[in-house]
This record gives sequence, C-alpha cells and structure tokens, in this order.
Amino acid sequence: MNRTRKSGFRIVAGPQSSITGLAVWALCLALLPATAGLAATDATAALSGAGAQGVWRTVSDVCIWVLYIGIFVFLARKGRGHDAAHSGAVPFTVQAFAYVATYISTVALVGFGGLAHAYGLQMLLVAAGNVWLGTWFVYRYLAWPTRGWQLKLEARSPAQLLGRGHYSPLFGRFLALLFAVFLGVYASAVIKGAALLLTEALGLPVWLLIWIFALIVGFCVCIGGLRGVLYTEAMQGAVMLVGIVLLVGAVFYRVGGPVQGIADLAALPPDALANNGFAALSSGEAGLFILSLVFVTSVAVWAQPQMIQRHFAISSLGQLRRTTVLAMLVLTLLVGGAYFASALSRLILPEVPNPDVAMPMLVKTLLPHAGMQVFVLAVVSASLSTATALYHIAAIAMAEDLPARKVTRGTWILAIGVCILISGGCAQIKGQLIALLCTTSWSIVGATVLVPYVALVRFEKRNAGAAWCSAIAGFVTCLGWYLLVYRSTALVEPVFVTGASIPPFFPGLSVSLLGWFLGYALLPRRQPGVA
Repeated sequence: MNRTRKSGFRIVAGPQSSITGLAVWALCLALLPATAGLAATDATAALSGAGAQGVWRTVSDVCIWVLYIGIFVFLARKGRGHDAAHSGAVPFTVQAFAYVATYISTVALVGFGGLAHAYGLQMLLVAAGNVWLGTWFVYRYLAWPTRGWQLKLEARSPAQLLGRGHYSPLFGRFLALLFAVFLGVYASAVIKGAALLLTEALGLPVWLLIWIFALIVGFCVCIGGLRGVLYTEAMQGAVMLVGIVLLVGAVFYRVGGPVQGIADLAALPPDALANNGFAALSSGEAGLFILSLVFVTSVAVWAQPQMIQRHFAISSLGQLRRTTVLAMLVLTLLVGGAYFASALSRLILPEVPNPDVAMPMLVKTLLPHAGMQVFVLAVVSASLSTATALYHIAAIAMAEDLPARKVTRGTWILAIGVCILISGGCAQIKGQLIALLCTTSWSIVGATVLVPYVALVRFEKRNAGAAWCSAIAGFVTCLGWYLLVYRSTALVEPVFVTGASIPPFFPGLSVSLLGWFLGYALLPRRQPGVA
C-alpha cells in the first residue's frame, strides 16, 4: 500500500483503507437520514393526492440534495493529503469565495436580512461596510503583511503568529485557549441555526439534525485540513450566491424593478425604527444602532482567527489583487442583494411576527418549490461554511497550539472529535451562559485580538507586555460590559445606565488600545532570546 507523509500528520493514501474513504462513507451515512426524510415527506404528500406534481417535487428535491452532497464530498476529498494548518496553493477563485463564505453566516442572511425588513435601505450601510472595511481594507492593508509575518515566524496558526510575533509563546497559548472555548461554543449556535431551519422541511428532530451537521463539519475538516475547508467553503459560497440571486430576481419581478421598488419604499410612512423613512438613515438611537452594526461587523472581523488564517493561503501580490476584486463583487451581490431584497419585502410583507422570519416568509411567498430548496441550501451552506472555519481554528488550537507541538494524525482526529462533542452538546443546552458565549464571541475575540494583531502586521510593533495588557484589558472590558452593562445581555440590572445601549465591542476596543499604549510605554519593548 502506498503511504505518504505530509508535514504535520501522517496520511494513509491507499484507496481502501484511507481515512478519507472512511470519512466519506460516514458523511454519506450521516446525510442519508436527511435525504430519506425529505423524500419520505414529499412521497407521503404525493400518495395523499399531490399526484405527479408531488412525485416531481420528490425527485427534484432528492436530486438537488444528492448533487449538493456529491459536490461537497468531492471537494472535501480534493483537499486530502495536505497539512492540517497549511493549504498549499489554491486558485484565487477558491480564496475569494472561501473568504466570503467564512465571513457570511446564517446570522447575516436571515438575521440581518430580517433587520432590513424592519429598518429599510439603511441596512445597506452594513453591506457597504462589509465590502469596503471588512474586505477591501483587509486585503489592501492587512492580508499581505499577515502572510509575510506568517512566513517569517513560521507560524502555522493565528495563535502562533501572535505569540511568536510578540515574543511570548504563553500569549499564543492564551489566545489558543480563547479560540478553542469561544469559537467551539460559537459553532454550536451556527449548526443549531441550520438545524432549526431544516427541522420542518425534513421532518427530523432538531437534536438529530444538530449531530448530523456536527458530523458533516467534523469530517470535512478532518479529511483535508485547511485545504479541504477552503474548497468546500468556496462551493458553499457559490451556492449562497445562487440562492440570493434567485430571491433578488423574484423580488424585483414582484415590485416592478429596483427603481420602482425604491420609490414605493420611500413613499411608505416612517415608523419608530425608520424614523426618516425606509430609504434614509434614521436619526437618534436607531441610526446609531445601524452605524454600530457597520463598525462591529466590518472591523471586528479583521482579527477573527478564522479570517486571519485565510491569508495564509495567499501566494503572490497578483493573486491577492484578483482575490480582492472577486471577493468584493461576490460579497456585494450576497449581502447587498440579501438586504436590498429584504428591505423591499416590506412592500410584499407589510407585517411580520418578528424580523427573524422575514426572509423565510419572503422565500416561501415568492419562490417555487425548487427555488425554495436552493435557498434552503444557501442558508445551510452559510452555516456549514462558517462552522468548518470555526472547527478548524478550534481544532488547531487544541491539537497544536495548546500542547506546543506539531499536530499528528491522532491528535487531529481527537481534536475534531472534541469539537463535535462540544458544539453538538452545547447546541442541545438551553442555558443562559451558552447563549451568552454564542452571542458575544465575535466581539470578545475582536476586542481581545485586534490591537495586538494590527500592531504586529501593520505597524511592526512587537512587545509582549503591551500585547498582554491590551488583550487582557479588551477581554475583561468587553465581557464585563456584556455581563453588567449592556441591556440586551446583562445578568443584573445595568450598573451603568448611560452605557446600556453601547455595544460592548466599542468599550472593549477602546480599553484594549489604552492597554497597548500603557504597556508599550511602561514595559520592555523586546525580550531577547524568545522566539
């Protein structure tokens, strides 16, 4: 049997006993109940009187899902045989779609899409922020320097990059622990969102779908490491794009085109959330909320480890420029299209029970059955693409960063198994602490990591004491603000009423920046002899 060794862990390449083959079979078995449940549901409808139309729906549904599964498995296998932390060379199209798919989750498509129904076209400011601050700025000023430092420091993960960059391996381990806990738990919210969406369509219980999704994500990451994750994420980004394009086309057709739709939307009377109308930025607290969303979703993303590691796959400045253009275009169509369509949905669905159901109701109202299935796949892809990125970072943190030794095949599989158990188990828990960790992880990780990361890769400032001061100050402030001050998540009556509406990322980042300057001024700027 032919065996090959790649850096990081040993991979068996034989066709019958390879871990890839076992994982693919397990993936198909995990997905079989979902496909069978879908077919059974539609078959029952067919036998009860739907006739030929019901049979056609059954066949089309199964074909769509089988095609999705087949492409997913093929691309997951395409990444086999590569290092868990390194991807090797990948096309710029894969990088662009993978970046967008990692960036955009179900929260953006469904949650923020619902907010666009409530707030109107002002939500397009969030889309603009994602495109220009979260993508163009990142690729223009942070991506290539990150790649340079990663090569210089021989870092295999974001935690190693920051730990070695600031002369403190212990700092890297602290960040690895942070990533393993917060991103591992955050993945539970992502897969639970997909399970809740599909439970009615497939007729399967939520708890079973949660474990199915956890296994799918785990096998994807286990099969190919970072390379496999990038390829499957690129495919999921393409599916998301198709789903949104279908929905936008249906909305434009219903409202008479984008120009007529904007005119009709502007003619609607203002309400409390769109107090300057549905085509303008609101004044007061509502407008500040939109601007805060722009900043949090477009700046906190700079320091998310799953986004940082995407830069490790860049091979040249020429490739970087092509990736930037394509990623901005795809993201514009994706989030811009989703928010635009949802804002215009107020002309179609004047009232909805709550913003979270606006997008599902719009899809159900406008799209044919096959289109609905494609959009469901788009939302599932949004969840799975984000979850694979989170699993990968959490697994690398547990298998390599925390023990401070290169990952082996055994430790990699074990770490993936732990991720599956943590995310799947936490998704079953209805607890306030779990919910808090899920809703706060993005801001907490951003407030902890952003300043030391930008200081290193953009300004080439290396200081262990300043990095520690900044990270601890940002972490404690942001988490404390969530627990004690921020009205939506405080466990007690807000202790600082004036700041109860201020998103915790802002005070967290401000105190983190102050901690960096104090640490940089008062503590040694270099620790010789520490790599």
